[in-house]
Amino acid sequence: MNKSRLRALQGALLSLGAPLGWLIIQCFSGFGIVAELSNNFALYSYMLLATMGVFILFGRYVGHKEDLILKLSFIDSLTGIYNLRFYLERMQQEISYSHRTKTPLSLIYFDLDHFKNINDSYGHPFGDKVLKKVCATIKNDIRAHDIFARIGGEEFSILLPNCPLSEAKINAERIRKSVEQYQFLNQEQEQVKVTISLGVAALREEEDYESFYKRADKHLYLAKNQGRNKVFA
Repeated sequence: MNKSRLRALQGALLSLGAPLGWLIIQCFSGFGIVAELSNNFALYSYMLLATMGVFILFGRYVGHKEDLILKLSFIDSLTGIYNLRFYLERMQQEISYSHRTKTPLSLIYFDLDHFKNINDSYGHPFGDKVLKKVCATIKNDIRAHDIFARIGGEEFSILLPNCPLSEAKINAERIRKSVEQYQFLNQEQEQVKVTISLGVAALREEEDYESFYKRADKHLYLAKNQGRNKVFA
């Protein structure tokens, strides 16, 4: 249950306090519970419904703000994918799980080729648009439980649980082709070619996250060294 629904439910429960509290006060004043409810049923109904309505609305508002704050803590504001902080936490969790269960874990590390030239030629707003489109395109090519995050300016990483190197390489190649084939149009509706280079690595036995990440980074460098728009695993 999300925070908005939870706080609304809590508000509904808290709203019972107003009529119940007034009923207790009346009982201490010498009125019987049954008689009090019978004589003032409309009053108690109004108190309950009005208070419940206010508390539910306020609870939903507070819950919505809590959900928003929580989302901002692990989501990159520009691209809508995970941020570096969340990614590193999940990476260590997935590595521990992989070592413990002996299941494969792979990592794709990539960045946009010549992204500085795109910003310099067409402006940063267009560059931001490209980053958003690239992320949206890639999200359609990965599994729901893969962890896709923005690591830096134009640097991204995808953590693939329960995925061997051979399968990760196939996924990386599919991602590369999707970005290469997407038609990015500038302000003049001219097509701008955008490509990515990708490094792929699979977790080794007893390997920690730093070594794992460095190998993927090294493979990205080798992909670029081969002429960019490549996958190196």
